[in-house]
Amino acid sequence: MSLGKRMFTAFFVFIILPLFVLGTVSYLAFQHITEKKYTEQMELSMNAIGRNLNNMIKEANYFSDFWVTTEDSVESVKQSIVPERGKSAGGDNTYDDLVEKQKLTRRVLLTYPGIKSVTMYRNNGRVVSVDFIQDQPIPIRDLQTNPIYQEVLRKNGAPVWIGPNEDRELTGINNLFTQIRVVLDINTLQSQGILVIRFQMNELNRTFEFYNTEGREDRRYLIVGRGGTVVYDSHKTMEGHPFQKEMDRDGKLDLKRNFETKTMTFDGQKSLVSVHNLGDIQRLGTGDWTLVTVTNWKYLSGDMAVMLRWVVLITAACIACALIFNLMFIRRTVHFFVRVANAMRRVERGDLTTRVPVEGNDETVILAKGFNSLVGRVSELLDDVTKEQRRKRKAEMMLLQAQIKPHFLFNALESINILAVQNEGRKVSKMVQRLGNIFRISIQQKEEIRIEQELEHLRSYLEIQKFRFEELFDYEIDVPADLLPHPILKLTLQPLVENSIQHGFEGIDYFGRITVRAREENGNIAFYVEDNGIGIPHEQLAKFASSGVTTLEQMYEESPETGERRGLGVGNVADRLRIHYGAGYGLFLCSSPGQGTVIKCVIPMQAGSETDEAKGAIGG
Repeated sequence: MSLGKRMFTAFFVFIILPLFVLGTVSYLAFQHITEKKYTEQMELSMNAIGRNLNNMIKEANYFSDFWVTTEDSVESVKQSIVPERGKSAGGDNTYDDLVEKQKLTRRVLLTYPGIKSVTMYRNNGRVVSVDFIQDQPIPIRDLQTNPIYQEVLRKNGAPVWIGPNEDRELTGINNLFTQIRVVLDINTLQSQGILVIRFQMNELNRTFEFYNTEGREDRRYLIVGRGGTVVYDSHKTMEGHPFQKEMDRDGKLDLKRNFETKTMTFDGQKSLVSVHNLGDIQRLGTGDWTLVTVTNWKYLSGDMAVMLRWVVLITAACIACALIFNLMFIRRTVHFFVRVANAMRRVERGDLTTRVPVEGNDETVILAKGFNSLVGRVSELLDDVTKEQRRKRKAEMMLLQAQIKPHFLFNALESINILAVQNEGRKVSKMVQRLGNIFRISIQQKEEIRIEQELEHLRSYLEIQKFRFEELFDYEIDVPADLLPHPILKLTLQPLVENSIQHGFEGIDYFGRITVRAREENGNIAFYVEDNGIGIPHEQLAKFASSGVTTLEQMYEESPETGERRGLGVGNVADRLRIHYGAGYGLFLCSSPGQGTVIKCVIPMQAGSETDEAKGAIGG
C-alpha cells in the first residue's frame, strides 16, 4: 500500500470512521426511540378511535333496531299495505305506497338523521323506498344475486354492513355506508322482507379530526375493508384503491394483526404506518375492517431532525478542516512518492520515456535522479535485446527456409528417378516441367508470394505425385477468386498436402481424395486441407497436444532415416507461420481414426509489420 493511501487509511480509520459510526448510531438510536414512543402513543389512540367507530356502528344499529324490529313499527308498515288497491293519479305509486313512505319518513327523521335512504323489499314483491338525497335503490334481483345476500339470510335479522367502495352496486350512486338486514315479525320471528339502509357517517370526519393534532396534514387515517380495499381515506386520494399496492416496495403489513407498526415509504414519503384490526365491530355486522394510521416521518422527527442535521454539518466541517490540514502537512512528500509510483507503473507498462521531474534540494532530488538514470539504462539494454532478438528471428527464418528446398528437391528427384527407370519418358518430361514451375517459385527471393502463385506451386507438386502414385488419389482445389491476390507465406500448403499423401494414404485399399479449400473468416484467410485417409489415433493426438510434438513424423514416431518419409512436417510450417505472422495464426489439427484428417491454416488477410520486416531480411 502506498504511503499516501496508508496515511489516508489511518486518518479514515481513526478519525473519520469513529465520527461516522457515532453519528450513525446516534441517528438510529434516536429514530428507534422516537418510533417506539410514538408507537406506544399511537396504539392507545387507535384503540380509542376503534372504540369510537364501534360506538358509531352500534348507535346506527340501535336506531335501526328501534324503528324496524319493534312491534308497533312493523305492524304499522304491514297494515299500511292494502292489496289490490288501484294506482293513484301519480301513475306509478299506489296510495298505500305513499302512505307507507310517509310513515317511514317520519320514523327515520325522528330516530337517526344520518340515514339518507331506506328501501324495504317485502316478501310479497312490494318495494317501498324513502330517499332524503338523490339515490337509486338496487333492484331486488341484483340484490339476490349478490354474494352479500346469502350472508344477510344466514344472519336472519342481524345487520350486515358494506362500506363505501367495497361494493359500489350495493352502496349506491352516493357510495354510502350501507346496512342490509332481514326484517322479522316481532311475534313469530318470520321474515317480512329485506331492509337496505344507507348512512352518511359524518361522525368519521369529526372523529379523525379530533385525533389529528392541530389539524395538520402530516397524519392520515384509512379504513381498509373487504379484500384490502380502502373504504375511507381522510385525504380522499386512496378511497377505492387496494391498500397493499403502496406496501410492495417495503414489505407488506399484516392487516389481521391486532396492532402492528412499521417504518416504510408510503405514497412516496418515508412514513410510520400503523394498523389496528377492528375485530370488536365485526360482531356488529361489519366486515374484516382495519384501521390504518400513516404519519409522515418528518412530523415525528420534528426539531430533533433539524438539530441532528446541524450536528452532521458541523462534524463534516470539522472533518474537512482536518483533511485540509493533513493534506497540507504531508502534501509535498506524498505527492512526490505518488509521482514516482505512477512513473514506475508507466515504465512497467513499457513506456521507457517516463521521467520524474527534479524539484527542490532535499533527498527527493537524489531519488528522482536515481530513478531517471535507472530508466535510461533499462531503455538502452532493452534496445540491445530487441535488436538481438530481431537478428535471431531473421536467422531462424532463413534456417527454416533453407530446410525446405533440399527436402523437397530430394522427394521430387526420387520420383523422377523412379519414372526414368520405368522408361516413362513422357511422364519424366512433364514431371521435369512441373518441377521447373516449382523451382521458379521457390527460388524467388521473397518470403511472401500471392496465393495464386502458391496454388500454382501446389498443383505442380500434386501433378508430380499423381505421376508417381497412379490410381492412389485425386485432388480438388477450391479457392475464391477474390482471395488469389492476397499474400501468403511461400511453401505453406505443399508440406500439408505432402503429409496427407505420405501418411494419410498409407496402406489404404480405396481411392484417396485431397481437398484444399479457402475462405475468409473474421478478417483472416483460412485454408482447409482435408483427406479421407486413415486418420490419426486418439492417443497420438493426445500426445501431440500434451507433449508439444510438432510434426506428423514425430507423432507417428517414424525414424528420420526412412528416406522419403521424412518430409517437411507440419511443425516446420507451424513454426514459420508463428514467427512470420505472430501469435493467433498457424495450424490447427483435427482427425479421427478411419475418418481422415483436416488441417486448418490461418493467416491474416493483410501482412503486418512483421511481414515487411521478414521481407527485408530475405531481400537483404
